[in-house]
Amino acid sequence: MTHSSHCGYSKTTNSTTMRRILFLLSRFLDGGIDMVLIDYLRQLASCADYEIALAISTKMDELEVFAGAIPPNVKVCHLVSQPLLTRWRKQKIVSHLPLHVKLFDELLLSPVRRAIISRRLHALASQYDVVIDFDCCHYSYLADIPVKKIAWYHFSFQHMMEHHARHTRRIGKRLACYDHIVVISRAMQEEGEALFPWLAGKWCLIYNAKDEQLLAQKAAVPVANSLISQPYILAIERLEESQKDLTTLLHAYHLLKQQHTVKEKLYLLGKGRDEGMLRQLASRLGIDNDVCFLGFESNPYPWIRHAALIAHSAKMEGLPTVLIESLVMGKLIVSTDCPTGPREILDDGKAGLLTPVGDAPALADAMYRLLSDPALQQDVLRHAARHKDNFLFTTTLQRFKELL
Repeated sequence: MTHSSHCGYSKTTNSTTMRRILFLLSRFLDGGIDMVLIDYLRQLASCADYEIALAISTKMDELEVFAGAIPPNVKVCHLVSQPLLTRWRKQKIVSHLPLHVKLFDELLLSPVRRAIISRRLHALASQYDVVIDFDCCHYSYLADIPVKKIAWYHFSFQHMMEHHARHTRRIGKRLACYDHIVVISRAMQEEGEALFPWLAGKWCLIYNAKDEQLLAQKAAVPVANSLISQPYILAIERLEESQKDLTTLLHAYHLLKQQHTVKEKLYLLGKGRDEGMLRQLASRLGIDNDVCFLGFESNPYPWIRHAALIAHSAKMEGLPTVLIESLVMGKLIVSTDCPTGPREILDDGKAGLLTPVGDAPALADAMYRLLSDPALQQDVLRHAARHKDNFLFTTTLQRFKELL
C-alpha cells in the first residue's frame, strides 16, 4: 500500500484513456462499509481503465486493521494525521469518552480538523475525474468542488429520520450537491425517493457484492483455534448497541438453551465499546460458559464456513455484508428484519429466516427450526443458491461502470 502526503497524480501521469477515481472515507476501521470498500478497490485496481486513490479523513493508526488488504497500486493518504488531532477520535471508537474530554475534542479540536480536511480535499479533488464519497460524510466540503461527485449511502433513511430527524433532513438537503446518489438496497431507494423528492433522478441502486472464488479461498485457510471444531452459532458484528442488537441475540440464545436441547455454543466475532456490557448480560443470563467473545478476526471466513448457523441481530442496517458473504458461502441464516437489507438479501425470508427486530422469542424459535428441520434447511439452501447471483461482482460491476 502506497502512502503519500497528497495522494494525487502529477500532470505527467494524467491519461486521456483512464478514469481517475478518488474514494473518500471519514475513518478506516473494521466494519462492513470498510470491507465493502476494499472489495471495490480490489476489483477496480485490477482494471487498466482506472487509476484509483483513497483519501481517509482521520488517521486511525492501529485501528486500521484492514490496511494491508488495500491493493498496492491504490494511493492512500490521510487528510488529518497529527496525533493531537486524532487521539480522542481513536479513543472514542474503543470506549466512551468522559464528558470533559468529549467537549474538548468537539469544541476545540473538531474545527481545526474540519479546516484541514477542507483545505486538503479542495486541493486533492481537482486532480480526479470522479470523487466518490463512500460513507457520505463529506458533503459540506464537496459542495463547491467542480468535479463529478457520487455519494454512497449505506443506511436506512427511514430509521435515521425516526431517530435523528433534524440530522436526516439536513443530509437530504446536502445530498443535492452530488451528481448521483448510490444506495445499496431497493428499500433504501424507495425511502429516499419518498423523503427527498427534490433528489429525483439522482438515485442509483448498486448492491454490495462479493467475489465467490476469493471467499472460498479465504474460507479454506486453516485456523489454529480449537473452538472452530465445535458446533456453534456465529454472529459477526461490531459490539456497539447503537446500531446492532446483540442484546436481543443473547436473550434469544438464553431462551434457546432453556427450551431446547441444543449443543451449539454462541460465538461473537467482533469488537466494540459495548463488549463489557454484553459480557455482563451473558453472565446475568447464566450463559457465559456457552457464549464465546472471539474478538476481531481479519479473516472471518473459516469461522463462517464451519458455523452451523449464522445469526444477525440489528436495529438498522444498509445492506449487511456478513449476510451477503454467508449467502454466497451457502450458509443457513437467521436475521432480524431490520431496515434495510436483510429482507432483500434473504429474498423475503426464502433464502434465510427473518424475525421482528427486538423479538427474542421469535429469534430463538427461528434458530431452533433452522437447526433442527432438515426439510426446511434444504428448501432454504436451494433457494439461496439461486438468489446469491444478485450479489456477485459479475453482476454489480457493470452497474458501477455504467454509473461512471
